[in-house]
Amino acid sequence: MNSLIHLLSKSKYHSFVIAFYVLICGYFFYFIPFPFSYFTINNGDIFLSFSIFVFAIVTLFIVNNFLYGDNLGINKKNLSQILFIVFYSVILFALPEEILFRGIVQNKIELMTSNVFIIVIFSALIFGIAHLLNGAKNLHPTNWNWKLVIITFTAGLYLSFAYYITGSLVIPVILHSLFIIINKLFVKE
Repeated sequence: MNSLIHLLSKSKYHSFVIAFYVLICGYFFYFIPFPFSYFTINNGDIFLSFSIFVFAIVTLFIVNNFLYGDNLGINKKNLSQILFIVFYSVILFALPEEILFRGIVQNKIELMTSNVFIIVIFSALIFGIAHLLNGAKNLHPTNWNWKLVIITFTAGLYLSFAYYITGSLVIPVILHSLFIIINKLFVKE
């Protein structure tokens, strides 16, 4: 519980984002017809998601190394810290972000075009830009978190593609959660 309070008290930005995600999830589950139909999964999706995950991790490693240099290592965490990381990566970030950026935004883009390239690029671009202020020092563009935008855009390409080919939010939520967990466990703060 102390970890959750620490996370929420880090900044007004984090508190605002989590409150916004609660509203988005409420909107999604109340106003979207058959919202649980977005969470179905087929047997073939498991193999496909593993392939996407492998390519995504390799790509994110390369992008991370290019942007930050050698910042990989093992962050020692105890079991309660690891469980907390899993909880907040799934419940507070991956699930609401995938509902917002894939379930709502990407679906709206798909209504405008059937071109998979445009759908995936624009969905990932919106996902990346939405992370501009995460870790920003102030609202001046030179202090925005451009490196995080590049990394989240890259991850968003894989998440958007996974959603496009499966039609399910399950795979993007799992992949997104794994990206956050790996980042917290193996990327130096």
